[in-house]
Amino acid sequence: INKMLCPKCACEKTSVLKTIKGLKNIRMRRCEGCGYSWMTEEKPIKDKELIEYAEYIERIEGKK
Repeated sequence: INKMLCPKCACEKTSVLKTIKGLKNIRMRRCEGCGYSWMTEEKPIKDKELIEYAEYIERIEGKK
């Protein structure tokens, strides 16, 4: 398993503060070394139909 590195100091000790689940998962993370907080986005890359559906949702949400 790959570890999430802090984008500010490259520390391997990071924690997930909150996860918002959906077609793509949004995670709020914090570095245990320097205290920096950031967000990451996880979305499917192998399931073509799900990717097309997620892109469709993003397009119609962008029109609101």
